[in-house]
Amino acid sequence: MEIEKDIRTAELLSLYGGLLTERQQKMMSLYYNDDLSLAEIAEQMKITRQGVFDSIKHGAKTLVTLEDNLGFYAFSEQRKKELYEIKAQALEVLEECRKISFAKNVADKTIVLLENLDSKLEEFENDETE
Repeated sequence: MEIEKDIRTAELLSLYGGLLTERQQKMMSLYYNDDLSLAEIAEQMKITRQGVFDSIKHGAKTLVTLEDNLGFYAFSEQRKKELYEIKAQALEVLEECRKISFAKNVADKTIVLLENLDSKLEEFENDETE
């Protein structure tokens, strides 16, 4: 009767974890981020394995409810997807510029655009890991 560890729950924990109880947040962090087993967490928290299971299951449900109501994770994922689409378009422009020798100024501006996009995408990635 193992709880499925998934990336989305870990990301929701990162985003909304502060809204859980301190104890619930700790157990979920040990489970999702530190990859401890339910038994290891139970031993560390001095409760039963079933107690850990119930707390993590309830916490995961709370995280999903928060996301359903607030939608920050979905919003962030949509923005990141849009940035990757813009980056792909900018790369296409750069490739076309390289085919035409007199388009150097457009190519230079496209390179700046790509650097800015990479910077924004890096910010998204860093925000997700914090």
